[in-house]
Amino acid sequence: MTMKTRTTTAILLTLITLMSIGTAFALTSNSYACRTTCYTNCDVIFTYVNSYDNEIEKDVAHTCAWITSCKHTIKICVTNAYPCYEATIDYAIKNIGKLYAHIDKITIDNPNPEALETQITNHECTWIAPCEKINGQLTVHVLQGAQQSHTYEFEITIKLSCGERQHPRTIGFWAHQFEVALCRRGMAQVDPDTLERYLDEVSSSSDIFEFDGGLSRREKFRAAYEILNIGFHSSMEAKLKAHLLALWLNYVADWTEGYTLDGMTAYEIIEGSENALDTGATTEYKDWKNLCDDFNNLG
Repeated sequence: MTMKTRTTTAILLTLITLMSIGTAFALTSNSYACRTTCYTNCDVIFTYVNSYDNEIEKDVAHTCAWITSCKHTIKICVTNAYPCYEATIDYAIKNIGKLYAHIDKITIDNPNPEALETQITNHECTWIAPCEKINGQLTVHVLQGAQQSHTYEFEITIKLSCGERQHPRTIGFWAHQFEVALCRRGMAQVDPDTLERYLDEVSSSSDIFEFDGGLSRREKFRAAYEILNIGFHSSMEAKLKAHLLALWLNYVADWTEGYTLDGMTAYEIIEGSENALDTGATTEYKDWKNLCDDFNNLG
């Protein structure tokens, strides 16, 4: 064997040893992490899990958690636990696709609810951007009905929907929808039935806008278009109402979900704008108009 061959062999043996030590450490600490890069498909996976418990003086129970090969599920086992024993599982979720993904929820498949009580971070209806990572936590509490010297197993799984995330539309977008509906030319992204339903929903919730009262569909569309179609020299009140109506339409279309501006949701900006208009707080009109406009331009 040459000196070069012996050196190469030694390096390989060293690497294998180090990899074995790293694997042993990961198993001992009940933690697991995987490195991921972003691919072209739409997928959200678990990338990290770590478990620990509330035992201090005695160490008789044990909780382990691991990510399955599909990476959409974490399996948990609780062994030799007793009433009031509690374990915590920290985990991370990552979108490894190139599309926005919608986490419908994280399901818990617990076949022994009489023995284990679980609580998990609420991820329902959460949009996650490409390459974005979010963290969560699961707690397991052992109840009086648990058996002695028994091992309980359950799992949590990501339930996912993929597609393009809807985002707020501008005042120009909404004005165009009503213009197309009125003139019957051009291309519309929102059909007339849906537009009328949106206006009816705004009417039922807003203190500022009224689009029912026996109006025909065309009259509703004409009224909405006139509010939205503001000019440079329009009053600040008219500008606020125009951008507010666009924000209302985004809100009832569910195109504002998951978005915030300066820490405020769409509905909080709507409430502030309507309150300013209701009370005649003219000095606030410009600020609320800008907030409505900026929110409508998100995404």
